[in-house]
Amino acid sequence: MRKIAIFNQSDQMALLGACQSDHEYIPIWLMMRCGMHPSDVSRAKDNITFSGDFMEYRRAKNQKPMRIMIPKDLKPRLEKWLKSGRKISREGYFHLVRRVGIRINHPECTPMSLRHTFCIEELRRYMKMLRPPPDYMFLLAKRMGCGVEIVRQNYIDLEQWEGIGEESDGKEPS
Repeated sequence: MRKIAIFNQSDQMALLGACQSDHEYIPIWLMMRCGMHPSDVSRAKDNITFSGDFMEYRRAKNQKPMRIMIPKDLKPRLEKWLKSGRKISREGYFHLVRRVGIRINHPECTPMSLRHTFCIEELRRYMKMLRPPPDYMFLLAKRMGCGVEIVRQNYIDLEQWEGIGEESDGKEPS
């Protein structure tokens, strides 16, 4: 199963809208809107702290400190989700994301496709700027919690990524 990003922004919103509870919404939002790796989401309950409007944690893969601004309306929901005591494995999140994806006719959705979606959306945002910051690749790598080489290696060819989305199932890129 390929972990293709969700290219169509209305499909991204539909995925969030198809969530039936915060138990589904919060982890999907963390992966798709913050770029959290599934490993980090599965250990979020033990690893996330808050400092004002920011959520802070250390990446499981490389222990890099991460800091993400959280919308004021989402913070209480996130805090409640963290206190719920439900800990799910990476495999559990795979099934959760797939279950929600099926509701919108996207059974190919995986936790990593949500992380890829975040990165692709960030690249699109920079590409739409008249003058992207000269260090935008570094900024994106920082947001992803990985090195610049990983971003270049995995995501830099936006046209290629979008082509993969087009060929994935004969539909518009999703």
